[in-house]
Amino acid sequence: MSERPMIVVHPAAEDVARRLGLAPRLPSLRGTRLGLIDNSKHNADAFLHTLETILTRDYGIERVERYRKASPSIPAPPEILARLAESCDALVHGVAD
Repeated sequence: MSERPMIVVHPAAEDVARRLGLAPRLPSLRGTRLGLIDNSKHNADAFLHTLETILTRDYGIERVERYRKASPSIPAPPEILARLAESCDALVHGVAD
């Protein structure tokens, strides 16, 4: 048996993800515009509906804009994210199962 060097390949990506900070906290939810992204998994819609009801009734959210992803395994299209970022003060991405 001859000795040859063994090459070990790590299957994970080696890129270092850019660290992002948290968005500044809103002073109040009263009068704000909320975006909801439903990842289309089981019960995400029920969770987001309940969240919308509570935030509208108890915290004065003025308007809610919804987007439901076609599949949980694909990201929301960049144009949808850009539109929500432009038209909403806060965004919730509901993940459920």
